[in-house]
Amino acid sequence: MTGDARVGTTARRWETALAYAAAGLVLAAVAIGAVAALPPTIANLSSEVSDGSAPTDLEDASVVVPADWVVTRDAENAITVRTPDGALRARLESVDEKPGDVVADAAAGAPRSELLASGLTAVHVDLDDGGVVAGVGEPDAAPSVRVVVEVRPPEGGEPAAYRTAIGDLLEGIRR
Repeated sequence: MTGDARVGTTARRWETALAYAAAGLVLAAVAIGAVAALPPTIANLSSEVSDGSAPTDLEDASVVVPADWVVTRDAENAITVRTPDGALRARLESVDEKPGDVVADAAAGAPRSELLASGLTAVHVDLDDGGVVAGVGEPDAAPSVRVVVEVRPPEGGEPAAYRTAIGDLLEGIRR
């Protein structure tokens, strides 16, 4: 046996070890990518685009989400909706509270009350970041629908530009 055969065998072992290490790194990169991409993909699979006329159930209430908004079911009593541009996101949830109690938990300013076209009352309070917390239902009775709105307009945009969209969403709530 010559010394050259041992050198070739040692070199072959290093090549094999490096190949396994490279394969491991590639698999780790793919796994990290999958972990990052999978949750949004699953959320998109459970999303639908509203037609603006079919109600979406929230246990003992429903909401007609404005047309072209994306609706994602979070639970039997909760959904998340967002505008087509993605700047407004709202979570709607049927809760066992009076509308006034819903906004009392927000502790963000003086609540206002409005009578909606549906005959329900919307008690709402503005948040400092342009969002809104609202409770919609019968004025002095539970249950109601809690609406938590986040507004993140594109750069240079104003959250106030989405007030009409928030009003349309609140008007779509039915008991």
